[in-house]
Amino acid sequence: MKNIKDRMLLKLYFLASVSILLFASCSNDDSGGSSGKLAVTGISKSVIDDPLVEGDRQVDVPTDIINAGNYYIIRGSGFATLKSISFNGLESYFNPTFVTDNAIVVLVDQKTPYYNEMDEMKIVTNLGTLNYKIAIRPPSPTIKGFPINPNAGDIITITGEYFLRPSVNFGATKVEPIESTLTEIKVKVPDDFKYKYLSVTNVSGTTVASQALGSEIYDDAPTNIWGWDEKWDGTNSFDLAYSKDASQGTKCIEWKSGEWDGYLIALASWNFTDTDKFKAVRFSVKGAKAGKVKFFINGDADNNFKVVEFKSDSWTYIEIPFSDVGNPAVLSKIGWQEFGGFGGNTILLDDIGLVLK
Repeated sequence: MKNIKDRMLLKLYFLASVSILLFASCSNDDSGGSSGKLAVTGISKSVIDDPLVEGDRQVDVPTDIINAGNYYIIRGSGFATLKSISFNGLESYFNPTFVTDNAIVVLVDQKTPYYNEMDEMKIVTNLGTLNYKIAIRPPSPTIKGFPINPNAGDIITITGEYFLRPSVNFGATKVEPIESTLTEIKVKVPDDFKYKYLSVTNVSGTTVASQALGSEIYDDAPTNIWGWDEKWDGTNSFDLAYSKDASQGTKCIEWKSGEWDGYLIALASWNFTDTDKFKAVRFSVKGAKAGKVKFFINGDADNNFKVVEFKSDSWTYIEIPFSDVGNPAVLSKIGWQEFGGFGGNTILLDDIGLVLK
């Protein structure tokens, strides 16, 4: 399976394809304005890439289906004075820089309706309105949460969106759902699942979870990798099942920290010995106020550390390679020190785990 971080390369492929497209379109558009005829001659998906298949990435691929949440290239004529473009009645954003008389590059809004709709794209320019028939389908699935450290044979629930006729893979092992709705899938965990990635495929595409199975330290509650926790200041308030917010699953850790206070989690060395399979620590963090934390390992807050910033209005995903914190031969503890410099903060921590090599 592809490393999930490879999906960041899609942006580069998209920008490259857009640059080539606009160069070609501008070369063919010598009038400097509209051609006088509003028409669509073809539609291409900007990037096609199945995350379960190596080497299949393609750009600018002709299609007769629109999947919401993706970039498309609309080719034709009369687009120079584009006012709006909509799919099944919902307008999608377009950047005027990516519009010529012969082409439109558009990100189809993820919320575009797709069920029992008219399957129609509408383009409005100074020349008039063009209604174009094309199949509109949902985005690829989104994965909100699932038990990351299950046991073989467990019946688990995957939550997310757009689970339309879904299938589930544990690594390369395909598992048919026991039951499913648009937002939940129940599946049985197969044997030999550990340290593989879970993925969900719907009618539009495949999404791979960012966490490797068996890699989680905190997942709505402490897991088998969690040994115990330590507080620098016992007066700090902690809720290990805070349910009003979460970046993964339904719960997180709420830590009401005083200024410069610290919090540590020790790994359960008696039942977790696979640290050599990992290359980094990951976690998501959010604060009542935007701030900073000093992340450190093995109890050494003075040497093996890295200071990271976080926001108050959204979760910040942090990934810290072992190479940034001294390349430990053994990882026994991870910790955080409040580092905002403004008298303390309420800090939320979630999705705490390790990253596979």
